[in-house]
Amino acid sequence: MSTATTQLPACEQKNTAWIRAQYRNNSSYAVRESPSQLVCLLRDSSWVAQTDGRFVLPSEASRQLLPKGFPYDEGYEWLKAVRFGEQERQRNEENKQKETAARDLGFSDPQTLERAKQFVALPPADQERILAEFRSRQSLDLPEHEPRNPERRAERVAQQASDAPERTVEERPRSVPVGLENIKQQATEYLREQYTNDGEMICQICRAVLPFRLEDGSYYFEKVEFLEGLKKRYYQNYLALCPNHSAMFQHANGSRDLNKMFEEMKGQRLEILLAQADATIYFTKTHVADLRQIVEVDRTAVESDDHD
Repeated sequence: MSTATTQLPACEQKNTAWIRAQYRNNSSYAVRESPSQLVCLLRDSSWVAQTDGRFVLPSEASRQLLPKGFPYDEGYEWLKAVRFGEQERQRNEENKQKETAARDLGFSDPQTLERAKQFVALPPADQERILAEFRSRQSLDLPEHEPRNPERRAERVAQQASDAPERTVEERPRSVPVGLENIKQQATEYLREQYTNDGEMICQICRAVLPFRLEDGSYYFEKVEFLEGLKKRYYQNYLALCPNHSAMFQHANGSRDLNKMFEEMKGQRLEILLAQADATIYFTKTHVADLRQIVEVDRTAVESDDHD
């Protein structure tokens, strides 16, 4: 077929005799019909132009994407014969069936029904947690604390503000860990590589996509040192955590002897206690292998120093 859009003459669009082919073996057999050779050729060739620049099969075509000047009339029998817009009609029919099914089940639309299915598929413990968090937010009363005497309070605050100390800077000597910044930079690159999948980076504890990106488009995460007491600093000895779990790990970590817990860990998940609740740290297989290696190297270095 030519790559140009085929248009039948007006007389052929109305004359439908060419659409069906009639045949029989001999005069003693009944006449049979099937799509004509021309219909089969039109039906199975990509000749219909679309405004997005494609030439598609009639069944893949959309009336809305026909170029200007292309004659279209739903009454044309030949359009039905070549299955024009068949896939679009099927999609529309499927969408109508989904909408009807959703309404019959009490949902406003198919998307809401799909979310309900996903929620039901969650483990019961996760369902309860999500519902508890939602109920907690709904019932939470926001603090107002309206001042009893606004004028008097304004005078007191103004007086305190006038007596507030000036912003001054005093230089003081401080200790800076040698090589720490370089190690943290290596840790940043390492953790981004380990915990990014399809362009999305996760927190190792909540295992959800990190909450926001920086101006340069990279995900913000906090690097937290994992195992304590090692003789040297290793960039592999850091966790990639969201701000919330970073604070919990550093200030509300109820786990004891993480070094021993990691040594006894099976698989890629380490069960810990954060903020008086059970939590899990997820590690990639590479991260686990690297950590075990640096622990062994560090232990060997300590034993060597003890023998000296």
